[in-house]
Amino acid sequence: MVILLSSYYYIFYLVTIIISNSLSVFCQKQDERTYRELITEPVVFVPDYNRVVNHAELPAVINELSITLKIYVTSHSSYDYVTVFFKGREQTNRTPSLWLKATDSTPRLGFSYTNNNNVELDINGYGFLTNRWYHIAYTLSDSEKRMNFYIDSKWIGSFSLSLVHNESVVFNDKPLYIGDHPVYWSGFAGQIRYCICGI
Repeated sequence: MVILLSSYYYIFYLVTIIISNSLSVFCQKQDERTYRELITEPVVFVPDYNRVVNHAELPAVINELSITLKIYVTSHSSYDYVTVFFKGREQTNRTPSLWLKATDSTPRLGFSYTNNNNVELDINGYGFLTNRWYHIAYTLSDSEKRMNFYIDSKWIGSFSLSLVHNESVVFNDKPLYIGDHPVYWSGFAGQIRYCICGI
């Protein structure tokens, strides 16, 4: 009887620990994600038009960001590359950036990190067709040391930092240019239906 009673108390004690630990994990405050809608209604872009969003109007980036948008390309460019978005004014500080390659609108992604201020990744084989909507997402995480790119919810490209113990993504406090860069590149021809920046 004593052994059975002690087993009962042991099981009761074990169940109490499991339930209390589960409740404490369940009740922990989760990190809140912050989003800012940069474009809410469809906007028609031509090569010389852009939308500028000042750094202070964006969510405060600590170690990661994402930009999602719906894009519609009306014609391919004859320029080498055209801008979809670019945060910064110099070529050496471009976190984040996205261009489209001439003739087939292949996405080219860019960002800066401590040992390379000019990372560029071409997503060959995924050129955007004209007169069709695409949903794209660009994510960048310093904690994961990685950039990911998605088209229509399909993961199609990534770039990872290799020396993770001493390399970091370099974010900047410059404006975000959507549709055209004021210094180096022309803008794309098409529409953006919405654009959301999140952290």
